[in-house]
Amino acid sequence: MLARLDDHGSLVALDPLGEDREIAAAVAEAGPGLLVVDAPLVAPAEGGRRDVERVLAWCDIPCMPVGRRRLEALTGGVRGEDLAGPLAADGSDLWEGSPDQVLRQLMWEAAHPGPGPVPLEEYRRLWAALRPPRYRPKIGGRAHAAGLLPAWSLLGGALDLAGWAPDPSGTPEGVIADAARLDALCMALVAHRGASGPPGATGIGTPERGRMLVATGPELADRLDRTLARMRESGEIRI
Repeated sequence: MLARLDDHGSLVALDPLGEDREIAAAVAEAGPGLLVVDAPLVAPAEGGRRDVERVLAWCDIPCMPVGRRRLEALTGGVRGEDLAGPLAADGSDLWEGSPDQVLRQLMWEAAHPGPGPVPLEEYRRLWAALRPPRYRPKIGGRAHAAGLLPAWSLLGGALDLAGWAPDPSGTPEGVIADAARLDALCMALVAHRGASGPPGATGIGTPERGRMLVATGPELADRLDRTLARMRESGEIRI
């Protein structure tokens, strides 16, 4: 699934795509830009957490470790890594993203619209209590229809969805398809925020070791900066 936004954050395409060549062709047709993918673009052979996941864990943002053996066991391969070359061939700026993280940030912004940042300790306590809507199927499992509308509502508060809404019929196939659409919209949103500049998104990591574009506000951007500085100084990370 590929979601594309215009410069104003309005949805212009939400295309169901299957094979890797279809995805690469659609991205090439759209032209170079900032592209965020819901898949690891770098998967270390040794397994364990990458530096980017260590940083996010310290900021109370859980991410699944993406070692090669683990991904091959769960999904049969490392699709994001296979796609990285073709997707970047036209000069696109390529990043990983996390739909759950994007939705969680939108929940924070909806609950705290005030002009000033929340003090760090209070922010950490309130952030830890946030849980994004659950709609995505687990590997080989069913999607969760009850989470579609809450996630759609959060995204609709941040984007012009051009009239798109989840299929109300709620068939198992429709729910899975709409879950994929919501994931793609999350990635399009964080790409739009990244192209618009800080503090809407913060990039962490390197292309060689894995990098992620994170939806941020002032509180999370500051926390990521502090965490990166501390972990670099201690030698815990190399990004």
